[in-house]
Amino acid sequence: MHVGLAGPIASADIARLLDPTAAPLPRGYPGAPLLATLIEELIARGHRVTAFTLSSDMPLVGDANIVAQGPHLAVHFVPMRPRAWPFNGHRVGRIVDLYAFERRGLERAMRAAAPDVMHAHWAYEFAWAALRSGIPHVVTCHDAPLVIARMSRGPRHAGYRWLRALMARHVLRRACRVTAVSPYMQAQIDSWCVVPVAVVPNPIDRRAFAIRHKRSPGRARICMVCNGWGERKNPEPALLAFDRLSRSHPGAELVICGRDFGPGERAEQWWRGQGLAGMVEFRGAVCHDDVLALMGECDVLLHPALEESFGVVVAEAMAVGLPIVAGAESGAVPWVVGPWGRLVDVRRPQAMAAALSEVLFATPASAEAVEAARTSILQRFSASAVAIAYEAQYASILAAARADASRLGANQPNHDDAGPEVPRCLRR
Repeated sequence: MHVGLAGPIASADIARLLDPTAAPLPRGYPGAPLLATLIEELIARGHRVTAFTLSSDMPLVGDANIVAQGPHLAVHFVPMRPRAWPFNGHRVGRIVDLYAFERRGLERAMRAAAPDVMHAHWAYEFAWAALRSGIPHVVTCHDAPLVIARMSRGPRHAGYRWLRALMARHVLRRACRVTAVSPYMQAQIDSWCVVPVAVVPNPIDRRAFAIRHKRSPGRARICMVCNGWGERKNPEPALLAFDRLSRSHPGAELVICGRDFGPGERAEQWWRGQGLAGMVEFRGAVCHDDVLALMGECDVLLHPALEESFGVVVAEAMAVGLPIVAGAESGAVPWVVGPWGRLVDVRRPQAMAAALSEVLFATPASAEAVEAARTSILQRFSASAVAIAYEAQYASILAAARADASRLGANQPNHDDAGPEVPRCLRR
């Protein structure tokens, strides 16, 4: 099958799948290494994949697309305006016209490549373009648009998120096949969809299962992966929790990766401004391989987010063998963790500090519990299990499109000037 896959894809995440002699590529759209995992698995299962993504370091002209090749893979890089609100040269900010320039570029690339099925990730510009392409489609929803909009602060950021929510509503009310990455996400978007929403979780990189965490006696190293300083990610209570822990256990260490958490960036400025105690290493944005390597060197994952549509970081840490301290009411997190983590009220620093102390110093997880957690993640979220579930979605939407085409063809009036009617599941 020729599968089209559209979504945020960074060049660094798929470099291993491309021709190593290719010219330097645009940087792509970072933030979703799980899509590279899915692409790799689909190729391994014998499919041909054409991927479509955006990149803000390309000339803003309609014919600026760049196509990279690899074995059984082509990747189309489409220009994206770098600024959301201000003008980009003579072009308005990308949110002002709801990503119209980007959507047109994606739609042209999709129609030119003509895959059998389009699989669009996130219910925004990628999915909208997939719907407009006229190709049988599957839309996978990775976040809860209304939840994110309600948690956004500041007029620009909140305005951006509310407009994105309008985009998602437009897409989901027209999509013919929709999946969500967790039961929590299914419940969040179900009322917006005119078709049943299936649950297909995110795939976990097989490299996470190859890393085996080894606890060093006396070490208390905590890892935290947090992209963005904001209410939803809930970093302030987490840092206050570590301050509390480090006062009773001075040898504890905290290593944080993610945007806004680098040296001198917003998180470190806040930490120093509060005069908090303890050894904290602010690593900032790093590649996915470095995140996995860090997990193998730490003793527990602290995940303070108030809401997660899935929680790939949590699942990866469990695959590595790390104990988890996370939110008891944080969206899909309890579903991912199951009975193998410490779930607490992450709004309360003292609750997180107490859970970290217990996991690190009082009752560490047994080898049997760690292995049970790893097995659970492998069975539910391995790349092969997820790819099999998506293959069923692709087959189903293709069968529906063929049935519609056959039905409409049989009912088509016999007039020379009557053009073919668009199948019901592809109408826009």
